[in-house]
Amino acid sequence: MTNRDELLAQMNVARTELESVIATLRGREDIDLGDGWRVRDVLAHIALWERVSAWWLTGADVPHAEGLVGMEPWDLNAFNEGMRERWRLRPLSEVYEEFAAAHEALVALVSDSSEEDCATGGRVWVRNDECGTGHYREHMAALETAR
Repeated sequence: MTNRDELLAQMNVARTELESVIATLRGREDIDLGDGWRVRDVLAHIALWERVSAWWLTGADVPHAEGLVGMEPWDLNAFNEGMRERWRLRPLSEVYEEFAAAHEALVALVSDSSEEDCATGGRVWVRNDECGTGHYREHMAALETAR
């Protein structure tokens, strides 16, 4: 198995696990998870960070992030809060559409990446672990508690 294939397989496993938890929350996306975050906010946040992963790797656009992506000085909390506010009132269908589209874009980026970049510790592997499917771990406990 190539580095790319291994990374894509790991991404698939993580995504399947996440989507399994999310499926149990359908119809309850407005449940409060604490600190004012709802299930829908976490879905939009995960999509956002998959887009950020692609932005860091290729300069691809991060939808609806004008003025926040390249802010100086960088402030992670302001970025996350700014994006949460921008997505807070969007229809749930749009949140799910972006959740799917952002992941598909990241999978496509990985599929087109070099073996070296996809190897453990390679730049694509690192970005995916920090901002893509590796980022799911940070939110799974809250989502599973809401089930």
